[in-house]
Amino acid sequence: MPARLTVGSLALSVALALASGLGASPVHAQSATVQVDIAPQPLSEALLQLAEQTRLQILFAPDILAGKAAPALRGSFTADQALAALLKGSGLQYRREGDRYLLTAGAADVLDAVTVIGMAERRSMTENTGSYTTRITSIASKTEQSFREIPQSVSVVTRQQMEDQNITDVRQALLAVPGITYNGVDFFSRGFAITSMQLDGGAPLALGSYNYDPQQQMAFYDRVEVMRGASGLLGGVGDPGGIINLVRKKPLAQDQLKVTLGAGSWDDYRSEIDASGRLTENGKVRARGVFSYQKSGSYIDHRSTERPALYGVLEADLGPDTLLTVGGNYSQINNDGAPPTLPRYSNGADLGLSRSANLSQPWAYDDTDRWEVFGQLEHRFRNGWIAKLNATHTDQKTDRIWNYTSGSVDPITYKGLTWGAGRANSENKQDMVDANLSGAFDLLGRTHEFVVGADWQRVRSDWVNSNLAINYKDPVDPFNPGAWNPSRTDADYNYSAHYGPWGQEQVGGYALLRLHPTDRLSVVAGARVSRYEFSQLIRTKRGAADWQLFQDAQFKESTEITPYGGLIYDLNNQWSVYGSYSAIYKPQPLVMQGPPPGSSLPPIKGKSFEAGIKGELFDGAANATLSLFNVERTGTAVLDPTYDSSSSAYDGACCYTAQGKVVSRGVDVEFSGELATGWQMTAGYTFNTTKDKSTDSVYSSVTPKHLFKLATAYRLPGDWTKWTVGGSMLIQSASYVSGTARDASGAFAPFDFNQGGYAILNAMVRYQLTPQWNMTLNVNNLTDRVYYQQVGTLNGNNVYGTPRNAMLTLRGTF
Repeated sequence: MPARLTVGSLALSVALALASGLGASPVHAQSATVQVDIAPQPLSEALLQLAEQTRLQILFAPDILAGKAAPALRGSFTADQALAALLKGSGLQYRREGDRYLLTAGAADVLDAVTVIGMAERRSMTENTGSYTTRITSIASKTEQSFREIPQSVSVVTRQQMEDQNITDVRQALLAVPGITYNGVDFFSRGFAITSMQLDGGAPLALGSYNYDPQQQMAFYDRVEVMRGASGLLGGVGDPGGIINLVRKKPLAQDQLKVTLGAGSWDDYRSEIDASGRLTENGKVRARGVFSYQKSGSYIDHRSTERPALYGVLEADLGPDTLLTVGGNYSQINNDGAPPTLPRYSNGADLGLSRSANLSQPWAYDDTDRWEVFGQLEHRFRNGWIAKLNATHTDQKTDRIWNYTSGSVDPITYKGLTWGAGRANSENKQDMVDANLSGAFDLLGRTHEFVVGADWQRVRSDWVNSNLAINYKDPVDPFNPGAWNPSRTDADYNYSAHYGPWGQEQVGGYALLRLHPTDRLSVVAGARVSRYEFSQLIRTKRGAADWQLFQDAQFKESTEITPYGGLIYDLNNQWSVYGSYSAIYKPQPLVMQGPPPGSSLPPIKGKSFEAGIKGELFDGAANATLSLFNVERTGTAVLDPTYDSSSSAYDGACCYTAQGKVVSRGVDVEFSGELATGWQMTAGYTFNTTKDKSTDSVYSSVTPKHLFKLATAYRLPGDWTKWTVGGSMLIQSASYVSGTARDASGAFAPFDFNQGGYAILNAMVRYQLTPQWNMTLNVNNLTDRVYYQQVGTLNGNNVYGTPRNAMLTLRGTF
C-alpha cells in the first residue's frame, strides 16, 4: 500500500515572490526563468528557500529529507530546473500538480491532505520547534539570513528556552544571553551599554535614558535575538555593545490554544492564555491574543508586584503577495514598596544585612502603564524583491513615590544614615518607522543581494520629580530601621524639577550590498547616513513658588556617515570564517566643554573589528561560533578639573573634556541547538578586558573578565521519554565599582567595592502528563549562594542576588 502521510507530518512552504501582478498563471510561473540564490545547506532548508523565491508550492514529508544536503544554486532557472538541481543525487522524485510540486521518496508515496501555510508562518519562528536555536534571523540586515551569513556574533533565546527556564520578562531573557551583563540600569556587552532595541526588526527603540525602562512580557514574543558588537548600520546612534531584537508572536495557520498556570516561592502566582486561529475559512485572515497575569510577593521586605498584560495581533493576506499585520498590547506593572539599595560602612565594608533587608517604607510604590500599537506591510514582487514597512508607537507612564536612605554607616557609632523620599510622574513616547526594499540581482554572471531603506525614530519624554523638605534630617538605624511616616502633601515637597519636553529625533538611510564573487566567498558592504537632533527644557521651583526656566537646550548633529563591511568564506557546507568592521557614532548633547555654560562635546567615535568561525551543525539543528573582537572608542566625556562641575548629567552638565582611547578586547565562544536527539543546549563563554588608555585603568569594571552561561534540557529515552531534565548555570569572575562618594563625615572619599566570582546553578524537571498537558518544576540558585547581583556605592545601590526559589508550572496545548 502507498505510504500515507498525515497533515502533521508535512512541511509546506508557500512562496509568494516573482509575481509583479496579482493572479499570474501557474503555467507561466513554472515556465518562466527566475532568479535563484540558495547557499549550500540542508536540503529541507534549501527547498523552503526555493519555494520562497518562486510562486510555487513545494510539499514534502520531513523524514524523507533527513540527512540530505543541497548544493549552492545561484542564477537564472525555470522552477523545474532549479528543483531538479537541488534534488540531484538525493534519490528523491517530484511530480507537478498545477502550481505545486509533490516530493516523494518513491512513485507510490501519496499525500492525503494539504494544509496551506501563509506568509505569516515564517521559517524563523521558534514556537513549537522544541529548539534552542533558529536557522534564520533578521537582526543584522532586515532580511532573513542564516547565522553563518552574518559576520558578527548573534545569539537567540527561543520560545522553548524561555519555557524551560521559566523566563517571563525581557530582563530575564537578556540575562540568559551569552556575554550580556546587567548593572541594575543598563545591559552591557563587551564593556559597553546596549542602547538600541528593535521590535520585529524595525527602527530602533531608545533604551537607557528618556525614562524608558525595558520590561516587556515574554508572553508576547516568539524569541529574543541579540547581535553583539557595533550596530550603527541599523541601530543608529549608540554604544558598540550591540542591539536587541524582540520578535513578536504572530497568528498561526492552525487553531491553537495554550494555557499556563504557575505557583512559586514568596506567593508568586502566574497565569497565561494564548489563543491563535483563523478568522476566515480559507485562513487568509488570522488572529492571536495573549493575556497574562502575575501577582507575587518577594524575598525583599515591603515589596510585592502585580502585572496584568494583554496582547493582540491580526494578520491578513491582502493577496498572494501582500501581508498586512496590525496589533497592540497593554500592560501594567504595579510595585508596592521601593527596590532595595543597601548602603555600606563608611570604610567600604559590607553591612552584612540579610537578603530580605529593605531600608525603605511600605508606603513607597511605583506604577507603570505601557501601551504599544504597531503595523507592518510586506509585499513580494515577481522579480523576487520584497518591500517592507514597519511602524510602532509606544507610550509609557509612571507614577512613583520612593523612599530611601542617604549616607553611609559609621563602623563605630552605626550612625550616618538619614531618611529621604520623593515622588515623580513621567511619560515616555516613542515612534519608530522603518521602510526597506530587498532583493537579488545578477551581475557578471553571478547573483547578489541588496537592501536599501530608511528609518525614523522620535523620543519625547516628560517628567516631574520632587523631594521632601524633611529629607536627610531623621536618622536611620540600618539594623532596625523602624517606621518613618512624614507628611507627604504637596506643601511638604520643597524642591521640584520639570524635564520636558525632553528627547531626541534621528532619521537615517541605510544600504547593504552582499556580493558573491565565488560560490564560497561573500563580500558585505554597507553604510548609514544619519541626522540627529536633541532638545531639552528644564524648569525648577522651590516650595509654592512659580516655575522658573533653568535650561532650554537645542542640539543638532551634522549628517554622519557610518560605514560597515564584512567578508564570509565558506570552508565547506558546515563551516565559514568571517571578518567584519563597523564604525561607532554616539552624540553627547548633555555633556558640555568649558568655559561655562559650555557647548556640547563632539560625538564619541570609534571602530569595531571582529573575526571568527561559524558552523551550522547536525543538518542545521545547531549553530556554533568562535569570535575574536577588538573595539576602540574615543571622545567619551570625563570631568574637566579646570572648572567646577555639576553633579547631574541631565542638566547639561559642565564642564567636561573628551577622554582618550577606550579599548575592549576579547573572545566569544557559543553553541546553541540540538547536541543529540532530545538534547537541547545553549552555552557561551566570554573573555573580555576593557582599558581606558588615558588613565591606564579598567574602563568597565562591572564587566567580568570571564563569563560562562549554560542552559540545557534533555528528554530521556525509552520508557522514560515522558521526563525531561535540565537546568542552567551562570559562572562569572569578580567585578567591582570604583569612584568617590561622601562618607559619614560628609567628605568625599574614594571607594572600590568588589563582588568576588560566583556560580549560580538552576535545575528543571518536566513530566508529560498527557499529550496536551505537562508539568515543570524550576528550582533556581540551588546552592542558595549569597552574592551581590549589583554592586553600588557607599550610599546605596548594592543589591543581593535572589535566594533559592522554586516555581511549579502547568502548561496545556490544544
